Amino acid sequence: MLGEALTVFVATVHGHGTVDGAAIATAAWWIVVSVAIVGGAAMLRTPDGIDVDRYGIPNGLTALRAYACVPLLFIATLSLPGRLALALWAGIGGSVGLLDAVDGFIARRYGPVTVLGKAMDPFGDALYFVVGAIGCCTLGIAPLWLAILVVARYAGPVLLTPLVLLTGRRPELVHTVWGRRNTGLTGLVLFVLFWVRLFGGPVDIVALIIAIPTLVPTVLLHFAELMRRVAEAPRAR
Repeated sequence: MLGEALTVFVATVHGHGTVDGAAIATAAWWIVVSVAIVGGAAMLRTPDGIDVDRYGIPNGLTALRAYACVPLLFIATLSLPGRLALALWAGIGGSVGLLDAVDGFIARRYGPVTVLGKAMDPFGDALYFVVGAIGCCTLGIAPLWLAILVVARYAGPVLLTPLVLLTGRRPELVHTVWGRRNTGLTGLVLFVLFWVRLFGGPVDIVALIIAIPTLVPTVLLHFAELMRRVAEAPRAR
């Protein structure tokens, strides 16, 4: 379990008797994610209804992003010497985040494209970017207002989905075009702000310059598309 090993390493460097608690939290999170994935086995079928007998690499990469969330939170929130936290955050968090583009490419090129994967991917993105926003704010990479914007963009639809389902409507739980564009721009903005933070630049000013004209419009268009999708969705019988 690489996540467990990473958590134990970070907690050991931090000290103050945090190793046991961090290790238990990571193991508990691993169980939660695993149960969710196993419970979704009934959705291992193609969008046109053909059963699939394997999870496949794309779903595995989505799961890997979910497993990494708790270890990354410990990297961001535990005190580490020098710039170790920034190095681990960028090296591990950035690399795992890039899997979002890879899993979609593999699914489309090599398969399998499954109902489970189409549902897991946006929820996996939401979870990972919420953790990313919290971590970036804690590490001084992103200002608080930007972290709140990112959390609202990703957590909002997830939290509202049960309410929508209670109305009887069944919208398709997949990415919107503007949602994908916003995700790419969010990753780019955080990448730029990381380097600004690393070299001691004005993070707040740069965030205003690059995030407001890119992320705010795409978030609004993404939510508009979600509302249109809900309004046009058929009601369950």
